[in-house]
Parts: sequence; structure tokens; C-alpha cells
Amino acid sequence: MYKLKKEVLQELKELNLTDSQREKLTKFEKALDTEKKDHDKQKKEEKSQNGFTKFFARNSGANSSKKRKETQEIER
Repeated sequence: MYKLKKEVLQELKELNLTDSQREKLTKFEKALDTEKKDHDKQKKEEKSQNGFTKFFARNSGANSSKKRKETQEIER
């Protein structure tokens, strides 16, 4: 969606615009860029959070199976 909006803004910039119209387009473009940066940052944080969750789940699962093996060996 970002790319499409960016393309439209570029096409509009090529038109014969007044100074105030050009300023408005520049403001829209800056707002769009800021929105994309925020969105990318949020996605990166979510991905990182999911990675940590998977990592800890995997490690705690490995430790649990280790403990089970140790318990079984002790019982023998």
C-alpha cells in the first residue's frame, strides 16, 4: 500500500501545481514516510518479541526433557 501511495504522490508532483499545493503534497509525503517507519518499527518489535518467545520456549522445553532424563536415570 505504501508503494502505491508513494507512486501517486510522485505522479501528482509532476503536475503543474501551485506552491501551496506542492507544500501539501510534501506534507502528505512526509506523513506517509513517518507512518511507514512506525509500521516497520512495530513489525520489527513484534518479530523480535516472537523470536524471544520461541527461543525461550525451545530452551525451557530442552531443559524439561533433560530433567526428565536425569530423573529417569536416578530412578534406575
